[in-house]
Amino acid sequence: MENEVKLFMIFDILGDTKRSGPVLWCVDRERLEDVKDHILDLILIARILKNKLDQFINYDKLYDYIICHDLPEAITGDITKFEGVSSEEIERVTNVAIEYLDRLFNGIINIKQLIKDFDNSSNLEAKVAKMIDKVHSATTLIKYQTEKEIYVNNPKIIKELRYIPFVDEMINKGMDVADIFYEYHRKAVVISDEECKVYNISREDANYIVNTILGFIDEFYKEKVNRELIDNKKYFPKEAMVYNRNIEL
Repeated sequence: MENEVKLFMIFDILGDTKRSGPVLWCVDRERLEDVKDHILDLILIARILKNKLDQFINYDKLYDYIICHDLPEAITGDITKFEGVSSEEIERVTNVAIEYLDRLFNGIINIKQLIKDFDNSSNLEAKVAKMIDKVHSATTLIKYQTEKEIYVNNPKIIKELRYIPFVDEMINKGMDVADIFYEYHRKAVVISDEECKVYNISREDANYIVNTILGFIDEFYKEKVNRELIDNKKYFPKEAMVYNRNIEL
């Protein structure tokens, strides 16, 4: 069981690996999401939507894609081109990390193939995992923006990120970071006609899958707009939150 324990502990490193998006946008929050949080949230979104998607996809495969897709970041960190690292350099170090993980853990889980399938949207499960991944990139910043204003003209924000044409155009229209992430990542939730052929599904079924996932992100964004997104705690039953202690802390 030595390698099984090693894999568990490497995955645990993701709990200390911050996601780069909120960091690059200088989100002012006591605790920022790490990659393990991200993976758990993807699993949760997938599970929440299971009763609507279960008829189309193999959930065992879907969970494998979600669990493995960012595993190399335990070694490389969550790096982006906005930090001065070229796409070629990101690809190089990621491939080295994948080869290392594959050598150690291929007998447990086929990490290399799972990441390749995920990156290429090779099958419907990989495609759904990738779409949910994009949705979560949006919901994270929508949540943070709802909690506290993210100052889009903060001089600490990398210029290469702040002045991307799409971002700059949205900001000039008065949009906030939540609006930007919602509009940008929502576009990635789509299944093309060519992909329908590859996945052997009908256009009607593809539209249903896409609309189900869009329904989640659209509702998330709507609650942000209506200022209802983070009000849940005020509705909690008070009798479940107050209790007697027999010791002094």
